[in-house]
Amino acid sequence: MKKLLLVSALLALVASNAVADVLIETWPDPLAGWRTRWVALNTNMVNWYVCNGDPNEGNRGNNPCGLWICDGDNSPSVNHDDSNIIFNPAFGATVINFQIGIESYIPAATLKVYDLSDTEIASIPLPTTGSCSPGCGCATLNYAVNTPNGIGRFLITSLNRVEGNMAIDNMQVTTSEATPVEASTWGKIKAGYGDSSK
Repeated sequence: MKKLLLVSALLALVASNAVADVLIETWPDPLAGWRTRWVALNTNMVNWYVCNGDPNEGNRGNNPCGLWICDGDNSPSVNHDDSNIIFNPAFGATVINFQIGIESYIPAATLKVYDLSDTEIASIPLPTTGSCSPGCGCATLNYAVNTPNGIGRFLITSLNRVEGNMAIDNMQVTTSEATPVEASTWGKIKAGYGDSSK
């Protein structure tokens, strides 16, 4: 009976470890803090002002709520028509759902999401907001995409210049990454049910 209880407890422990993690970035003040969090650590995303040569990571410009998106080319001479945000493959492989808030200030823009094999899994037209009330980037529309084969990148594209005209906020991923188990957990189970080797 003790062995049966021990096996049941172990199965319950394994099942509880498969809990998904939800990571959210809202770009709060101080803005520069986002460079130490999950989006900056796992993608090539950069603040639009830094892309254009401003070394101040805290520069929001006229976007008090989120971030003006840039794909990290870090050169003022580069054409910023599209923004191609690439995920670190090891991190992207764990993502099972991707969400982002976008406020577009240009016509005919599209959000495209690609899985780890670079297969397009979503193509979503983005309506033009055309207003900075109550503030640029403060009225984003949220978009969600399930990513059963992970996420490789997302692309915001338009015939117009995307970078500098596309505000984002409330970026979120759900990952399948298991929560680590305490080293003492197995010992606690054995102690609770006695030594199963007897």
